[in-house]
Amino acid sequence: MPGVTVGDLGEKLGQNGLDNGFVSFNHVRIPREHLLNRTADVTPAGKYVTPFKDPNKRFGAALGALSGGRVGITSMAVINLRLCMPIAIRYSAVRKQFGPPGKDEIPVLEYQMQQWRLIPKLAATYALAYFARTFFMNFVELQVGMMMGESGEVQAALGREIHALSSASKPLAGWVAQSTIQECREACGGHGYLAINRFGELRDDNDPNCTYEGDNNMLLWQTSSYLLSQLEAKQKGSHISSPLHTSDFINDMEQIMTQKFDASTEQECRNPDFLVGAYQWLVCYLLKESAHKFQKELAGGKDSFAAKNDSQVFFCRSLALAFIECTILKRFKEAIFNEDETPQALKPVLLKLCSLYGVSSLETHLTTLYQGGFCCSVNDARIVRAAILTLCCELKNEAVALVDALAPPDFILNSPIGHSNGKAHENLHAAIMQKPENKERISWWKECRQLPSIRNRRVIL
Repeated sequence: MPGVTVGDLGEKLGQNGLDNGFVSFNHVRIPREHLLNRTADVTPAGKYVTPFKDPNKRFGAALGALSGGRVGITSMAVINLRLCMPIAIRYSAVRKQFGPPGKDEIPVLEYQMQQWRLIPKLAATYALAYFARTFFMNFVELQVGMMMGESGEVQAALGREIHALSSASKPLAGWVAQSTIQECREACGGHGYLAINRFGELRDDNDPNCTYEGDNNMLLWQTSSYLLSQLEAKQKGSHISSPLHTSDFINDMEQIMTQKFDASTEQECRNPDFLVGAYQWLVCYLLKESAHKFQKELAGGKDSFAAKNDSQVFFCRSLALAFIECTILKRFKEAIFNEDETPQALKPVLLKLCSLYGVSSLETHLTTLYQGGFCCSVNDARIVRAAILTLCCELKNEAVALVDALAPPDFILNSPIGHSNGKAHENLHAAIMQKPENKERISWWKECRQLPSIRNRRVIL
């Protein structure tokens, strides 16, 4: 076609079943009928028209549409988690190594270190899987409203909130999957490094989740900006009431900031209500600090763009991550205590998973919790870490059943050491031996026999 150039960008690190290319147009007329005009249009006379009178509402609706890819990537990262966790847990349950003096060797999953490396990741997989499923339904609600022509304040607010959530859930899910795949690979030792067991493929296929639809670190800026705008609205006297109610607790910011770490036992520390309360304190503290940092940069003579840019590290970035972790934890907790969603028999194990996700995620913020004064005693950190290890031990015997509930059929998982029959070593041996190239000489073996010569004299090695 004259004036149109189409090309391919070549091989990528992963996901090569999907082509990435480019197209350029040189003096090619594109008809007005092909305009992307969901939220605005241009008439044949050249007049700009839109159903949104308020520019903020139009912007919110547009942001909601852009969120679709990020909502999808959150689910894609969860799929990778649901693939790598069964491989590592199943292998750890059958791989035996060492044991007490004079006794049989024990499965590596019996070791506290292996439990600490894998089981909190399993809890995160369950928490993220539930969030991704419910968040997708929130996005569907937004899309239905747009198709029905709804353009009110609630629709625009829903678009802004979903944009803020997806701008944080996509980075968090991508990073959690990235670190989990690597941890699972290492936890399976040398067998995990074999390509046939798929960790390399999963790692490469997950990697772009950290980049496309917005670089992870840049996306978090969107979430923190949303939260700062909520705080600004509160300070001007507005009552915060978002459609999904994820930031409503900011209304009680002053009261939340007076709370302290008051758990004196592991049981109190692992209580989901305590963990959600601790996370809300963390979000409020980081929100206050981020707003203060932003105002300080403005007072120093910087414009709004530069001030926000210089408020990201240690402030707005941490705020966005804490907010999405808090949202995921709160949703997981509410689902467990919802009689319609969770059968009574499943509540005990799901409650442990919820607690482990909350306490292990909160442990990564201990420095901030002490800095802000929520934690005061050295014993607070000890209780948090002891609760993590206790929960890992309690979930150890449930781990295989929990990954069985997540895993796809074996032919889709396609990992010899992750097969559901529990015969990791036999499966691996069979998979290796059935490949003819593994039992044949390499095609270039003779080249290794052809010793170099200098002036027609062969070198003796």
